[in-house]
Amino acid sequence: MAAKRKKRKNSRSPIVLFFIIILAVLAILYNQFGEKLGLPDLFGSFEQQTTTPPPVPDGEEVLIHMIDVGQGDAILVMTSDGNMLIDTGESTAREELVSYFNSVNITSFEYVVFTHPDSDHIGNADYIVQNYSIKNIIMPDKVSTTKTYERMIDAIENSQANVIMAEPGYEFYLGALQNTIIAPNKDYKDPNEASVVIKSTYGDTSIMLTGDAEKESEADILSIWSKDALKCNVLKVGHHGSSTSTSPAFLDAVDPTIALISCGEGNKYGHPLPETIKKLEDRGITIYRTDKNGSIVIRTDGKEFTLISTEK
Repeated sequence: MAAKRKKRKNSRSPIVLFFIIILAVLAILYNQFGEKLGLPDLFGSFEQQTTTPPPVPDGEEVLIHMIDVGQGDAILVMTSDGNMLIDTGESTAREELVSYFNSVNITSFEYVVFTHPDSDHIGNADYIVQNYSIKNIIMPDKVSTTKTYERMIDAIENSQANVIMAEPGYEFYLGALQNTIIAPNKDYKDPNEASVVIKSTYGDTSIMLTGDAEKESEADILSIWSKDALKCNVLKVGHHGSSTSTSPAFLDAVDPTIALISCGEGNKYGHPLPETIKKLEDRGITIYRTDKNGSIVIRTDGKEFTLISTEK
């Protein structure tokens, strides 16, 4: 039988109570006056709470590469202040991914986002973590029992990267590129629904990066975020153009002029589904897709998005 623990008397000393009171007063002062008292230096940086992004420097552009990794996602965002990678594709696409990085001289990332644990999004995660310099990793609080996921976690634990669990409303920056986490907004059973969704804003332009978020996550996004907060010029279509994503209400809220779809040529799922394509075409949205166009590169100068090239 387990031994019962003896009850201890409440024996807090006056000194302990004094420090508790001091900490409580500091917390109140921080909530009331914040930065005016210099308290962010005491409690840590609160840069991610900033709501007004820095102005876009003249002549500086952001490049967004949707890399053709077959049936999967790998999106590279390049800025003069560092790079961001969203997902890595399947392990079978490693050679293509590394070759692409070499072609644009990528050796490091300020941020790497693993949107959710499916292998077509984290298949090369362990390799990327082990072979590239990474400052920050963003991922959802969603675990998996797959070998792919376990290899990723082992690599992260052996790295020097700062790990950030995705929370809606969290903001981070690459210079003037403001990135806001839009989802996940609750604990989902389906790993697709748990996808990290990010809105990246550069000047007057923005892109919604959705991972494999499906209709439940989209509905929660719509119930929490205003249309003004969701409106974007470009939408990375959720779940490779599956019918389980891109609900009419979500599409109307984001209201993009360009849609990007990452999917493999002749994939067994039939992605993108005809009904998804029809929803986009009915709204006059220009569609670029990796199975038809290969890797896609667009740029923004903070005023508009422009297609630079496609691979095919």
